[in-house]
Amino acid sequence: MYNESTTLMLSKGIYDRPPMLNYPKHVEYIQEESIFSGYLSKKRSLSALELTEIFLNIERNYFGLLICMGFTQVVKDEEIKRYLLNGKRICEKQIQILNKILIDEGHLGTVPVTMQVTDSKVSPFSDKLIVFLFHTLNSLDITLIGHGLSMSMRTDLSTIFSRLIGEILVYGKEGFDIMVKRRWLEQPPQ
Repeated sequence: MYNESTTLMLSKGIYDRPPMLNYPKHVEYIQEESIFSGYLSKKRSLSALELTEIFLNIERNYFGLLICMGFTQVVKDEEIKRYLLNGKRICEKQIQILNKILIDEGHLGTVPVTMQVTDSKVSPFSDKLIVFLFHTLNSLDITLIGHGLSMSMRTDLSTIFSRLIGEILVYGKEGFDIMVKRRWLEQPPQ
């Protein structure tokens, strides 16, 4: 069933393929510390783990971009709309940064499957729930980029992932401030 659904999605052009690596012909062992490369020394090729993390972060940011676009058109509050537009800008920026890494490494980069946001102006959720959703997604995003950071042994990638986390923390604070100001955030048990 998986193969049939993948074949169907490929034929319709709605399946986004991750970058591919050739299967190794033999086992190689690390001989020196060159696995930790990047800014301080000549860069080595991306490992399969690093490539996977970059691809998954691009995919997640693309879905975040769609969520931002959809909720921006239904939210009436201008402060929340600015917050969501800022999130959209961050998603676009992170997609661009991560795609540049792939392209610089000789991969085609990834072009997420084209999905459309409906033109509905009726919000399916309250503003409070939308901001809380973004607060939760920011926490998840920090966790997942942190996972990418932990899998990366190239110093340039570690720096990029750290910078992305910092940007999300600043953005998360913006949403946190909106919730606190409007008394939408309960104090967790102490």
